[in-house]
Amino acid sequence: MNLKIDPNPLFYEMSKIYVDNRRDEHGKVKRVTICNEGGTRSSKTWDFFHFLVAYCSKNKGKENEIYILRNTLVDCRDFTLKEFMKCLKMMGVWDQNLFTGSPKPYYNLYGNHVYFRGMEDEDDAEGYPSDIIFINEALETKPGQSSGLRMRCRKLFVMDWNPKYTRHWCFDLEKQPNTFFTHSTYKNNKHLQNSIIVDIEGYEPWESGSYKIKDRKLYYKDELITPKNQPPPHVENVKNGTADEYRWKVYGLGLRGAMEGLILTNVDYDKDWPEGLTGIYVNDFGFTSDPNALIEFAIEGIDIYVKVLSYHPVETPVELDRLYTALELDKDIIIIADSADKRVSEAKGVIEMVRGMRLLEWLMRKVKKTKGVMFWLLKLKDYRIHIVKDEKELWQSAQSEFENYRLKKYDGYTINEPDDKCEDHIIDSIRYGLMAWVSQ
Repeated sequence: MNLKIDPNPLFYEMSKIYVDNRRDEHGKVKRVTICNEGGTRSSKTWDFFHFLVAYCSKNKGKENEIYILRNTLVDCRDFTLKEFMKCLKMMGVWDQNLFTGSPKPYYNLYGNHVYFRGMEDEDDAEGYPSDIIFINEALETKPGQSSGLRMRCRKLFVMDWNPKYTRHWCFDLEKQPNTFFTHSTYKNNKHLQNSIIVDIEGYEPWESGSYKIKDRKLYYKDELITPKNQPPPHVENVKNGTADEYRWKVYGLGLRGAMEGLILTNVDYDKDWPEGLTGIYVNDFGFTSDPNALIEFAIEGIDIYVKVLSYHPVETPVELDRLYTALELDKDIIIIADSADKRVSEAKGVIEMVRGMRLLEWLMRKVKKTKGVMFWLLKLKDYRIHIVKDEKELWQSAQSEFENYRLKKYDGYTINEPDDKCEDHIIDSIRYGLMAWVSQ
């Protein structure tokens, strides 16, 4: 197919990955997963749209079921759909007569069905049978939202993102079979305007060419760049006040970096639980998609010690009882739990977790989930928080939460409250633990 817009290298890379890996040694179709990770304005999304148009052009009338998704339907409409329309118009293939805007956007692309949805839009999202799925800005999503979608996708599963975290469930897909990661930056987008290039390169905090990138890490004089091992500064960018290490690393170089504006940075992950230290147990309830976070918590001086014991959904008191029993928790020890313990299940009716656990002879005490949230988060800043590494590597879930937990922004301004889009189950447990410990 002759495209009016000359594709970038990523288009050809995706095409080759798909063609080379779409069938097994017996010729049977198998799903290919492609994760496009890279900096801002690297054309990751448009390169996929180019690929999709080319694919549908070669499979006219095949009625492939294609889902283009984002975290919410609003974001999918306002951003991803608009980019799709703009891209196809510039390619000369958009036909307004083939588009349905409401109640849910749909486009017929060469006889193939393209649906635009939000990940939260359908309660039965896991039931989507599909040939191709594309998740735009996948780091906004939760792991449980995509696992079923991926399992029911027959041919191609594609995600893209700016790597604005150091840990995320998406990164773990590198371990999966027939899964391929690509990397691109603004330099891979040959159609990018020079004014935008100037803006991005204005973030560079160090002298160009004075450092190297190896295995997704930055090195200066053959050692990792740290606050104590810094390359010479980029004089002009520093003078202009545009130099920004985080923005350059993530948006310029497309490398993984800790989120801006983190609330809690006083955390490490290399301590053992002190011998002889007695802790308490704290539980943040999680039901269908959110994990039930159970931790052991203790304070010694200005040090908080946390051991993550469980991090997966638990829907009923009976299931939680089995978990506690398997972990050999002592029924004589008080367990602190959050006050949001009631839920309504279509199959099981109203479930009240704390009451159910007390009937099962567990000593549970509630704390107010929403009482003085920022006050207690600020109190946590007075301590050194140590996450104990465990054999099941549940501590990594804590690291992921802390490296994503930030203040909310509204119209570009930071508000003094946590962003409710952030995962915070272990952090909430730690906060409840501090509240209980202080009150005792």
